[in-house]
Amino acid sequence: MALKEYGGFVNSALALRALMTSLVKPRIRVDVGQTGFFEGREFRTFKEWVAPTTATEVIKVVVPINVILFELSVELDAGTVRVETVIGGTEGVAFSTALPIFPTNTMTEKPQPPYVNQVLLTTGGTLTGGTLLDPLRGKTSDNSNFSSSVGASSGAERGVGPATYYFRITLTAATGVFKARWEERP
Repeated sequence: MALKEYGGFVNSALALRALMTSLVKPRIRVDVGQTGFFEGREFRTFKEWVAPTTATEVIKVVVPINVILFELSVELDAGTVRVETVIGGTEGVAFSTALPIFPTNTMTEKPQPPYVNQVLLTTGGTLTGGTLLDPLRGKTSDNSNFSSSVGASSGAERGVGPATYYFRITLTAATGVFKARWEERP
């Protein structure tokens, strides 16, 4: 029996079965996750801090390709924080400490060879000026834990083009964590 191909799919019971949950009561298979997640192109990072007084920390983000930012958040145990997303400005001290970058999918069901992330995040430097793209604030009250985020709900993600961005984090008597999650779109 000759198999006929339509747009990369082979017309056969095997191809049909791959797209259906069952052949007895057929339903189209729908994946609740993102394609980038299963292809190993989603990543996450974090930065914890303890600032007994006022401090400013800057994270430099080099984005060489298009990405979708799914999460940018701060969680506080104490104090206040302001996270500014900035483009441009003047760098001072060198950004020499790399932030950890982890894949969001560590399951074994990924393409081989694995995708290698291209976005780089470093800290340790300084930045003056720049254009403010987005502020994010967080504050605790009565020793309660509060968090603020971008992309906290479905449809709140944003597309980010290639450029160098900075997260300028101003802390006041703060203890907490900064988190980010993104998908790379090569």
